[in-house]
Amino acid sequence: MGIFEQAIMDQVAADEQQRLRRFQAAWRAYYGQDVKPLKVKPGKPDDNVPINLLRLLVNRSTSALIRGARWDYEANENAQIYLDTVWNASRRARTLRWLGLNGAVCGHTFAKIVPARAAADGLTARPARVLALDPATVSMAWDADDIDEVYRYRIQWNATDMAGRPIIKRQTIEREGRGWTITDAESRPDQAGWTQTSQVDWPWDFSPIVDAQNLPAPNEVWGNSDLEADIIALQNALNFTVSNVQRIIRYHAHPKTWGSGFNASELRAAVDEMIVLPNAQAQLHNLEMQSDLDSSLALYDRLRQALHALLQVPEVATGKLDTIAGAISGVALQILYQPLMERVEDKRETYGEMLLELNRRLLIMAGMAPAPGQMIWPEVIPRDPMAERQAALLDQQLGVSQDTLLQQLGYEPDNERAKSQVDAIDAADRLLTAMDRRPLGGTA
Repeated sequence: MGIFEQAIMDQVAADEQQRLRRFQAAWRAYYGQDVKPLKVKPGKPDDNVPINLLRLLVNRSTSALIRGARWDYEANENAQIYLDTVWNASRRARTLRWLGLNGAVCGHTFAKIVPARAAADGLTARPARVLALDPATVSMAWDADDIDEVYRYRIQWNATDMAGRPIIKRQTIEREGRGWTITDAESRPDQAGWTQTSQVDWPWDFSPIVDAQNLPAPNEVWGNSDLEADIIALQNALNFTVSNVQRIIRYHAHPKTWGSGFNASELRAAVDEMIVLPNAQAQLHNLEMQSDLDSSLALYDRLRQALHALLQVPEVATGKLDTIAGAISGVALQILYQPLMERVEDKRETYGEMLLELNRRLLIMAGMAPAPGQMIWPEVIPRDPMAERQAALLDQQLGVSQDTLLQQLGYEPDNERAKSQVDAIDAADRLLTAMDRRPLGGTA
């Protein structure tokens, strides 16, 4: 390898290490594991107050994106049934949430398709599944002229063998002609290099891995995370401020008594006795704080508000309503939730494209035509059922179809019509039964 090639390889390795350090810092911030802002001396109280707003805000943003998300293949019922089977086997709710959280923290998310398994000796048949990959274990190589053309994925993780000894495993998924080759290898502490354990051909023209940016990053392969360095620094500043307030209160919240003009042994101050000073020149006072920490608390509020603003999660979305008086109208809710809606819409573009592409590949692998589908996303703004139905009645008067109105309200029109027919038949049967039980002559 020449000097130029070696320099490029060294730069790639340095970029990978920097990326992994960034992921580690983001996960530590998400779990509230950052270094304590105040030093703690041995044997002294710990005044650090960890208020981890990042996890709360990231979870709220991810829930707004993922919870209730689904896809509709109305034009192909068989495709819908098959995809539901695959995703149910993949633990749909958990996998979708992991994809959302991995992306929010690391800036990029990866999903891997595990093909269906036929029944064999000692093994039962299993449908295809979708796995959420840890972004820290994945690296990519792409065409320098087209960053959308990833020609190699590499997954590397730590494991143990059957004897409990540490082992490093690696799976390389690389384009070979029109298909892909999957190569498994492992490395042990007592050996140099890698030992190939298997190699199989992936027969399709797409890879088993689908990836997506969390938030768009122009001209970059890796996306932006919710927890970039500036957000983490703001959370650390918030913890530093509130920890300092805690330390000030511990030292100065209780007034200190001081005196002059006498010896300490001359003063008696039992709980059930009157304090009597030994001479007229003696003095006894309390040393109290001259501030109620308004400025420090105001700084904490400003930092907290800035954190909500930068993460685009309004305080009302986390249940804070003490600054809002009376009922909130629909327009007011839209204004309050506008920042969160904008962030979620940005994510829906990337995550939605990834999920539909995943489904397309699953259908092709099952030998089915890749039917067109669409994503159905949950509402970000809290719903007002009464206002929605009043608006639906007005829309109906304007000529909007019943099917459209039922879909807007979260119902399936075909299912509702079938249930209505069943209810009508049941009502008719009950009426006929009642008439048969009436005595002849038409009187009860």
